[in-house]
Amino acid sequence: MVTENGAERSPVYRETIERFWILRLVIEVRYDSVAVRLGPFQRSFRHISFREVDDVRVATYSSLTYGGWHWGLRRSFDGDTVYRLRGNRGVELVLTDETRIFIGTQQPADLESAITRMMRSEFAVE
Repeated sequence: MVTENGAERSPVYRETIERFWILRLVIEVRYDSVAVRLGPFQRSFRHISFREVDDVRVATYSSLTYGGWHWGLRRSFDGDTVYRLRGNRGVELVLTDETRIFIGTQQPADLESAITRMMRSEFAVE
């Protein structure tokens, strides 16, 4: 991420989760967005702007809520998205269009705190 004067800004929060030495879920909380990438399937990050987020909460993955028990990347017919490699804990983002994004993490409270802190921060990029 590059600032106005060209300097690099590092993420406020970063977590990498691996499975089977092949799959890698990378989660970054940046100054203006949450960035998620599931490699090797996604070559670039999906950026979820803080302007799109209505609510952030620690959540437990439910197969009934998200349409099946699976890991990896899943998009449902109603627009919800799941990024999950391990466990059933994570953070749920509810977007302004009422779709949900579940991000599986080993530290859900830390991720939720970082997102909330940056959404309220004076340093957040508008």
